[in-house]
Amino acid sequence: MTEIIELRPNKNLINSSFEKYQFSNEVIPIISENKLQNHVYRLEPNCNQESWLEARLFAFHNHLFNNVYDMSCWFIDNTLAVWRLDMDGSLDQVYKLHTDAQSKITYNPSIGFTSNNIIVISDGGTNLHILIGFIEESRKVFLINPEESGIIINVQYVEKISKLIITMCAIVADNNQKKYTQLTLLSYNLCVENKEAKINNIDKQILKVQGTVEYAYVEENGDYLHSICQDNISFENKNAQSENKTEQPNINSQIKIPKYYWSQDEDSITVWVKVRNRRDNKPKINVKPLELSVTIDDEILIQGECQHRLEENIATWRHKEDTLQIDLSKYETGLMWSELIKGDTGGECLPNETLATEIHAKLAHLCTDQQSSNAAGQPCVGFNAEQLEECDLEGKDNFLQRINLCTQATTQLARLGSNNHVLFTYKKKCGQMVCLRYDHDACVWDMSDSDNDNQWNLRHIHSFPGFGYVEASKTNKKFCVSPIDGSYVAIVEHTRHVFLYERPDVGTKSAKQRIMDFDCQASSIMGVVATNKHLIVLLKDKLCRLQIST
Repeated sequence: MTEIIELRPNKNLINSSFEKYQFSNEVIPIISENKLQNHVYRLEPNCNQESWLEARLFAFHNHLFNNVYDMSCWFIDNTLAVWRLDMDGSLDQVYKLHTDAQSKITYNPSIGFTSNNIIVISDGGTNLHILIGFIEESRKVFLINPEESGIIINVQYVEKISKLIITMCAIVADNNQKKYTQLTLLSYNLCVENKEAKINNIDKQILKVQGTVEYAYVEENGDYLHSICQDNISFENKNAQSENKTEQPNINSQIKIPKYYWSQDEDSITVWVKVRNRRDNKPKINVKPLELSVTIDDEILIQGECQHRLEENIATWRHKEDTLQIDLSKYETGLMWSELIKGDTGGECLPNETLATEIHAKLAHLCTDQQSSNAAGQPCVGFNAEQLEECDLEGKDNFLQRINLCTQATTQLARLGSNNHVLFTYKKKCGQMVCLRYDHDACVWDMSDSDNDNQWNLRHIHSFPGFGYVEASKTNKKFCVSPIDGSYVAIVEHTRHVFLYERPDVGTKSAKQRIMDFDCQASSIMGVVATNKHLIVLLKDKLCRLQIST
């Protein structure tokens, strides 16, 4: 049975008094700059990769990969040499992808890490390189051919059972030539003992999604997959443990249909309730200062304690087709409610278009990149051909799922809506952090692994107030990243500009915003990694380390 969960942010971490990110002309110094011997390897979509799913996959590919186990950064140049930048700023070639399948490469190369000692590299084709150990003289290398090409999005080594799980992402076409996202989970038995290593293929699971996959992560025990995507995940193949399992139900059938909808402006609240075949029946509406109840034929439609005060005994209602509409008056004008009935998860709030326009005007200053309209030397934000159309990315609900890979059943499910998408993720040594947009804010969740199969540890750890609105305004954005301590978040454009936003303390009204301009002569930005003290930016021909904090 799927458990429907709600991601409710910790109200103590929501900064309702925050007003703006204040522009600062403080310089962001480049403390080291490495000129590359060869340009970064970059593959453009071919003539058969014209869907927006593929355009998105190529346009937002991060060519710089962070090993969180030693905080090194890795990339691949156009000779297929693999380079590593250490924390001290030294840059060294550590490996070379020898491949005879150049014509079969369909994606950009990718790298995944699962310990200080195990690295998996995809050449973008059908070859996976598994490296055991960093030192070349003692390194063990396994070249495997999983048949499916793709981009590595997660690697997990389950030490107790010596199991290596590699999660690959690819865009494929069905029989009607309609493109969809495919996740392939490759499992291998990888035994490393006394400097000897052996590897054997165990299993392959193929998962299909009609839409985007914004996040995927396999828990340390290897039993559960976390994902954020736009549709139901279905398994193409059935493993031995799930042969007798009933077919996975559609994701929409698992979501509770709201009992009622409500909307608000500064003065009033409107509620809609479905009342089929009861249009002639008069509802009983009881409005007290902090309590609301609505019944028809002794059936309770809404009942409970309101979040704030209402005008007592003031309500109007009318039937519209199969819907009962109720208009209520707020006691405190201008006070915005986050829920109608305290603790009631059965209702859903709908946006008020007029109110949204007013909020847009009030929050527009959050998106300014200049201290004042006449400030000199500040960058202009323009259109970039690599940027996707916004309509391609919006409009469909996103779902957070936890799936048991043994039974192939969804154990926990949360509906995020169409706007609460992933802003950035950060892999930790144990677990994963995910930042989700929540209204106009950005909330960072720690999605640690659970010791209890029936529970999922999702913890709201900090917030960036107003950042959801800021991020949506950056039409040229390519990457959004943050370090593990969450001290700042960076928006990186396709060329030239990096915007840094400090995380304010709860209760403060402003936070610092800084801008780094690589000037118009700089090459395209290919990748970025955020650490607590540095922002590492990979351009086509050089690698820069920016000093964020001392």
